Order: sequence, then structure tokens, then C-alpha cells
Amino acid sequence: MSAKRKHSAARPGFSLLPERRSRVIRRRWSTGVAFTLIELLVVIAIIAMLAALLLPVLARAKDSARSVQCLNQMRQIGLATRLYMDDDGDLFPRSQHSAAANHQQVWERAIAPLLGGGSSDTTAWTNLVSRIYHCPADVAPRYIDYGLNAFFELEPPVVMTTWHKVTSIPKPSSTVCFCEIDSTANTDHVMPEDWDLVSDPWLNDIVKPFRHQQRANYTFVDGHVARQKIVATFDPTCNLNLWNPSLAP
Repeated sequence: MSAKRKHSAARPGFSLLPERRSRVIRRRWSTGVAFTLIELLVVIAIIAMLAALLLPVLARAKDSARSVQCLNQMRQIGLATRLYMDDDGDLFPRSQHSAAANHQQVWERAIAPLLGGGSSDTTAWTNLVSRIYHCPADVAPRYIDYGLNAFFELEPPVVMTTWHKVTSIPKPSSTVCFCEIDSTANTDHVMPEDWDLVSDPWLNDIVKPFRHQQRANYTFVDGHVARQKIVATFDPTCNLNLWNPSLAP
């Protein structure tokens, strides 16, 4: 037997191995591992169910992130306001309600330099309005999203006691200083002395009490911030009023 034949005999079937592999591959494809139409519909239905469950969770998480950012911005506003008062005899800055009559800048302009925004119509001011003064949950802002409690500006006979100085506030930790407002109102303050009910138009036309999952953010006179329901700050049915310095508990 020649050397070539010996070599072939030693490796029987070698020449058929590629063909066997091809048959195995064809057999696997022919037995079918593809989805049937029913299986595909079941998979699509499961994906749709999972999406329906996850989307609300993702939306809440996104809103929570916006609320946290808003809280941080209101904390910066509160800190800047306190620094302003320290340099101005403990006097609160004024809003559109009384600033012009007292020949002063409105609060958002007065504290702007302390927030790196300047007080004139500059690019820095524009950036300040679009960032620090803008709640990220407000998708169509026109002006600022935060308003000063005008109780600090009122004079007799509207109030019996004036609250122009921060040192005159009996309970700084429970008295609201800033709240979230509707930027389309083009104002920078709220007038809580006119409120009679939580459903009062004077409240709901300006204040945005439900901006963050049926709550809103508030800055208090002492500088701390909190996200609360409006009824946790103002509820005449139980004589609760955190806006009037003489009534804040």
C-alpha cells in the first residue's frame, strides 16, 4: 500500500467532515429557533407593560431631581438675601410692591451681585434670570419663578406692626420668606395679607403651590428651605399662617 493510501486510511471520513458540518448547520436552521408570531406579540406586550410601569417612576425621579435643583437655587437666594441684610442694617430688600416708592432696587436686582449676576441689563443678569431665578420645572418661563413675602414691606394701617428688619421677626425658622410663583404673572412678590382661603384666587393666581408633585419649595427667613404642601404653610381652618410674622408659630 502506497504512502498516500496509508495516510487516507489513517484518517477515515476526513474528506466528508465539511459536508457533515454543513448538514448540521442546515439541520439547526431547519429545526427552527425563530419566534412565531404569537411569541413575538407576547414579547411586545411584555415590553409595553414594563414601559407602562417604568415611565411614571422615571417621571417622578425626573421631577424629584428638578425639585432638588429648585431647592438649591432657593437656598442660594436665601443666603444672598441674608448677606444683603447684613450689609444694609438688617433691612429686608423690597419687591415691586414698594421698591420704587422707596427709591430702592427690587430684591432680585439688589441681591444679584451676591449671586454673580450684576444688577444691570448685562449678560450675567440674563444668565442669572435663566438659571438661579428660574425653576427647572417651569418649561416656559417669562420672568422669575420666585417671589418675596410682601409682609416685610407693609406699613400701617395694613399691618399694626412693621417687619422691615430681619431682627424683628419673632420666629425666623417658621416664617416664609420666598415661595414659588407663576413667572407669567411678571411679578416678584406675593401678598398673603389678602388671602382668606387656600382656594383664594389671590393665592392661586400667583403662587405655584403644586409645582413639584403637589408640593412647592419655600425659603424661610432663617435661610433653610423645605418642600411642603401649601396647607402646611397656610390653612385658615386651623389658624395656621407661616406668612404673617405675627402669626407664625
